[in-house]
Amino acid sequence: MHRLRRTGMWASVIGCALLCYGQAVLAAPLAALLQAAGLQAVDAPQPAVDFQLPGLDGQMLRLHEQRGKVVLLNFWATWCPPCLHEMPLLEQLYQALQRRPFVLWAVAMKEDRDKVAPFLDKHRFQFTTLLDRDGAVSARYKVRGLPVTYLIDCRGNTVGSRLGPEEWASEAVRTLLTALLSDPDCS
Repeated sequence: MHRLRRTGMWASVIGCALLCYGQAVLAAPLAALLQAAGLQAVDAPQPAVDFQLPGLDGQMLRLHEQRGKVVLLNFWATWCPPCLHEMPLLEQLYQALQRRPFVLWAVAMKEDRDKVAPFLDKHRFQFTTLLDRDGAVSARYKVRGLPVTYLIDCRGNTVGSRLGPEEWASEAVRTLLTALLSDPDCS
């Protein structure tokens, strides 16, 4: 009986070690993909800060309801030149992945519909834009500069971020997103 308990204990220890090793092995390639794509990996994926904001049509959208999808959350403003530079690249990425379980939310920080809608219409951007009129969500995400982008996996965990503009249509970004979209939790 004592021997069975000891064997069970060792099996549990080995199983736990293998599970931890497997997670570390998976995390290492993700960190390399994030780095290659110009994003900074988080130390350990953590649940993304949930929020609810209105879209341009007034419909309230909630981050938590996007579980099962990869979310690219981009904070921007119409007065931000680097933001404006990357917007066409975000649109290209959105168009390439819109049939996949992928969501691109551009959060207009401290701006209202009257300013944002004409800008988006002029450039024919089709990705979803949310209005953070009072900057409360931006503050919860600790946005200190623009643009800033967070990458959230299908499980709802923040896995990477980027301060500053990015070449969103690059092969490295597509490789990263393809890897995240291959997760069985993506639906």
